[in-house]
Amino acid sequence: MINLRCPPDVGSVDVNQYGRLAQQHWQMHRPGSIAKIDDPEAFFTELGVDVQDEVRDRWTAGRLNEPVVAGESYLERASRLQQLRHEAEGEVLRELVLLPADDHANLADDPHLTDTEVAEEQWREQRLHDLLAGRSQPGDFTTAERARLRAGAPARLLELTGLSDEALGRQGLL
Repeated sequence: MINLRCPPDVGSVDVNQYGRLAQQHWQMHRPGSIAKIDDPEAFFTELGVDVQDEVRDRWTAGRLNEPVVAGESYLERASRLQQLRHEAEGEVLRELVLLPADDHANLADDPHLTDTEVAEEQWREQRLHDLLAGRSQPGDFTTAERARLRAGAPARLLELTGLSDEALGRQGLL
């Protein structure tokens, strides 16, 4: 099935497979987060498109960096490249879609994290979610808080939340 997107003024964009997956996961594991989103349909539509674009970008980069294997058949190469796509998709889904449950039980149950580290992760996750949902802007945070939010975050998440070097530079915050 071909998913054609209409320009914004012509009609709404349908939620793609990634947006639907996110919506289902969040309904089950993050109902409090969904309740805080002003327009869930638009949010999951945009998230789905962003995930799709990121999977494509990572897969393309992976294919370009993949060496040609001497003596490899067409089917072997196709299988190897398909595996690259699945790996890229898995990474992106873990980073942007399959986020921890609202109750943070998985963080608190991790024996390798101290109470301070759990609190820091919970703080970071809530602030990043607020940025993604449009309830806050990077300028709402101090320089130190922006540094805490950026710590360890994937580049695509920084872009989506406005915390990338480029976005912060445009706002005069970097």
